[in-house]
Amino acid sequence: MADSIIDRPATLAQAFEQRARQYGTRAFLKDKRDQAWVDHSWNEISDAAGRLRAGLVKLGVRPGDRVAILSENCPEWIVVDQAVLGLGAVVVPLYTTSGLEETAHVINDSGAKIIAANTPELLQKILGLKSSLPNIGGIIAMHRGAEAVGATNGGPDIATLASLSADTAAGIVEGSRDDLATIIYTSGTTGMSKGVMLSHGNILANGEDALAALSLNDTDMTLSHLPIAHSFERTAGYYTVMMGGGTIAFAEGLGQIASNLREVEPTVVLTVPRLLEAIHSRVMRTVESSPPFRQRMFRTALAVGGQAAEYRQRGKSVPAHLALATALFRRIVFAKIREIFGSRLRYLIAGGAPLPAEINRFLAAAEVPIVEGYGLTEAAPIISCNLHQGRTRIGSVGLPLKQVEVMTAPDGELLVRGPNVMKGYFNREAETKEAIDESGWLHTGDIAKIDAEGYISITDRKKEIIVLSGGKNISPAYVEGKLVGDKYISQACVFGDRKKHLAALIAPDYENLVDFLKENNLDPKKSKEITKSAPLRHLLQTRIREVNHQLSDVEAIAAFAIVPQPFSQENGELTPSLKVRRKMVQAHYKDQIDSMFRD
Repeated sequence: MADSIIDRPATLAQAFEQRARQYGTRAFLKDKRDQAWVDHSWNEISDAAGRLRAGLVKLGVRPGDRVAILSENCPEWIVVDQAVLGLGAVVVPLYTTSGLEETAHVINDSGAKIIAANTPELLQKILGLKSSLPNIGGIIAMHRGAEAVGATNGGPDIATLASLSADTAAGIVEGSRDDLATIIYTSGTTGMSKGVMLSHGNILANGEDALAALSLNDTDMTLSHLPIAHSFERTAGYYTVMMGGGTIAFAEGLGQIASNLREVEPTVVLTVPRLLEAIHSRVMRTVESSPPFRQRMFRTALAVGGQAAEYRQRGKSVPAHLALATALFRRIVFAKIREIFGSRLRYLIAGGAPLPAEINRFLAAAEVPIVEGYGLTEAAPIISCNLHQGRTRIGSVGLPLKQVEVMTAPDGELLVRGPNVMKGYFNREAETKEAIDESGWLHTGDIAKIDAEGYISITDRKKEIIVLSGGKNISPAYVEGKLVGDKYISQACVFGDRKKHLAALIAPDYENLVDFLKENNLDPKKSKEITKSAPLRHLLQTRIREVNHQLSDVEAIAAFAIVPQPFSQENGELTPSLKVRRKMVQAHYKDQIDSMFRD
């Protein structure tokens, strides 16, 4: 078991080196190479980071300098991160899915001096931007087999991890908790992103709280599949696991998560609601295609499991009759669902977006332990979590972490204060003052309720409100949540500001429409033709009417249009955390949106 932190580290690099000295040859990281999982020990990563650190010094990197990382999750990401942090320099993560304009904006706005890029494709992405990056002093190719290239045509040198790494490792600087560790650019739903400045102390405090709340230790292993560039995976899936002495296995990719779960048998998995929704949909499709008696048994199992889960979530013993029935269904129904996540799972941690209550109840009934968290990058990022051991309250985002204070403003906005709150937005003093008031309270932009026991429920988004021409205020996120709760709707984007009614763009869930498309002789490869088909429109119209029954009259969807392709990060319609950029969608589908209100 990991020792409690006796020598409280001042920096993330110190925290890592403490654990590296403690665990030495034990595996810290795992990745799959040539069809086999490879262990990377604490000593190996510490040595590689130290030798790269010496090379970065020769390259001219000094405390406070910014170094950007453009890479998928891999051991090299951690090596570069620890090398940079150990110098007292600042890491600027880049999303691999961001467009060229956004990537150039983050690099230039942060003043990054060096860029480390992984894979030939991502290296070419940076080289294609070199005319837009006047201040870059060097590029590091992180991938194996890369070759160092001297400066050409006025561009920077391209070094490799191998060519830059010195024979002798360099130690880490002393540093303090107040030192800047990273600038993470928020994936704001409007406008260009802003750089959130997080200190070593911000992240260490959040990691300490997460360790205590989740009881992570050196027996735990995570399967990392969310981008480390995102603050949720960075703090909870990397630094917190590191502080606890656990092991991080890097998934091969989204398409291999199912097989990777079975192969590495993680104890903790960080994920986003979208993946859990996909798993739920597949389970339900299997059930619906089963004989009637199996369908009835599954529904009964869910009902019994749901009742038992309510007792567990309140920290109470499950009554004998329920316990007996649950034991039966555990073996003949729920075992297959749990097998999806491997046999050692202690809990899933869902973050990045609200987890639909239906999915939460489904997992709880099947005895798949689920912890829902809430936070934002500006809070490093975790603010609260729904603990699974007798302190879970579905519909809320749980209790605040130990060092986090919360309260609501007179208008209902959730305010947060604590050692995890950011230093501010990089080079944006006015916006920093708007976000953090004179008393140190961070204004989250979310409307919340806090009950007598301290549980937080997020009820609305302060700035994302549609005001109908009749004066009614509508939360588009709430309506969209109801729409995507339908199994035939994958995505929805609602409009209607200053209009008489609401309208929605709908992306169909083609996985759940396979049988429907066959029955109606519709080719799934011809998405444009499908969106114009009368049968699909009639089906979705029927489903939307059912959703409208759950909404008030002013929240009802009066018109809709079907989009041929899902909203995506590549075309700027989704943020890296998969939130819809409403203004971008509005620009791309202006004609369709206008027609819905004309009609």
